[in-house]
Amino acid sequence: MLSNRLKYLFLNLVSIFVLFSPTVFGQSESYKQYSFDRKVVIVIDPGHGGTDVGKPRSKSYYKHESDLNLDIAFRLGGYLEERVNNVVVKYTRKTDRTVSLEERVNYANSVKADYFISIHCNSLAHKSYHGTQVHIQSKKFPTSYGWARQIDQDFVRAGRKSRGIKDRNDRGHNLQVIQYTEMPGVLVECGFMSNAKEEAYLNSGKGQTYIASALFRAIRDFENKRPRPAKDNRYPYYRVQIGSTTNPTADLKSKKIRNLKMKVDPHKDGQHYALLVGREYEKKVADKLAKTIQKKGFKDAYVRRFDAPKPKTIPVTPKKEVVSEVKEAKITVVKNDTPKDSITTNKDSDKLSKLHFYRIQIMSSVDDVDLNKREFKSLGYPVFLFYDDESKNAYKYQVLVGKTYSKEEAQKILTSVRQKGFPDAFIVTVLENQARKPQKKLLP
Repeated sequence: MLSNRLKYLFLNLVSIFVLFSPTVFGQSESYKQYSFDRKVVIVIDPGHGGTDVGKPRSKSYYKHESDLNLDIAFRLGGYLEERVNNVVVKYTRKTDRTVSLEERVNYANSVKADYFISIHCNSLAHKSYHGTQVHIQSKKFPTSYGWARQIDQDFVRAGRKSRGIKDRNDRGHNLQVIQYTEMPGVLVECGFMSNAKEEAYLNSGKGQTYIASALFRAIRDFENKRPRPAKDNRYPYYRVQIGSTTNPTADLKSKKIRNLKMKVDPHKDGQHYALLVGREYEKKVADKLAKTIQKKGFKDAYVRRFDAPKPKTIPVTPKKEVVSEVKEAKITVVKNDTPKDSITTNKDSDKLSKLHFYRIQIMSSVDDVDLNKREFKSLGYPVFLFYDDESKNAYKYQVLVGKTYSKEEAQKILTSVRQKGFPDAFIVTVLENQARKPQKKLLP
């Protein structure tokens, strides 16, 4: 019998359904199955990283939370880049490095993201707890709350237990990355590392695929939902002023402010800088924060309200009327001396360039794949292994099934392979004149 470690490694090898390659075997953009009707920028934030591992692994062959977050983030980003037109995916980190919460917020705001999603794994003293949670800033934000509900529903469809949607009032505290970001945002807890079965699931290729797939579907379906929910109204908001200064650089280093252990922002007010903390969307919460800060030695702290900035009006200078003389255009008719046979050949060539067929991609891998394994032989269709040397991603090996010129037949193959253990398989459209030769093939 295989040891638990060997089982884990085997499961990872056969379950890696990766979606990172932006081009597959030279086919055109038509292989992308979905398209947004606007350019959508999505910032994916893998929580923790570098010196902050988050929840440490329980076994040496498992991963720390920071690494699991990065794995799931890449899988989600791969799905979006590979399957959706008109989407731009950006990451707050792509390696195991330390990134502050402030840097994550500032980055998302600077690229003017349409959505922000922070990925984490949970942990509790109660080791029987399992399932997913979705965190938002406020349930009064229609877009954030609607998106969170979509994610929660797709987690349940993927077989995960829902631990609900929590906002600031439910938690009793803020989460900085969704408190200060200026776009609809969620923080998802993908599972409980404190639960032994769930930690194994989070470390498996299958588990990560199911989680990333659910998040992908939630983004795709929510963005395409009609009518769209009302936009999040983040004004007015409230901040607590703890003091003012003419030298914020020096004052922010003071022991009194450092002991506050809160994010303090200098805000230009005429000749001085107001020192502000917090960002609350309910006055009663801001009032409570002010009282807490007053007890910590800032007796003059008070709440300030910030309304939406008024748009600047640009004076319009009336244009002078321009009178132009329009001359009669001389039209020259050019006789077409191109032979009819030549015209026919060009049309035929154009038709050939558009001829395409369908295959089903079932997985991608960093390493070479042995097609003689049982899971491939049981499919009952030809299986092909391709190597994409031009891909910028690490997952250069792709396994595809079948070849048909009928979309209906491709759909039947897709249904079959999904039922036989490849739930995230998808149809790939390949241009006939751009098809590549497989490295290996398995013929039933």
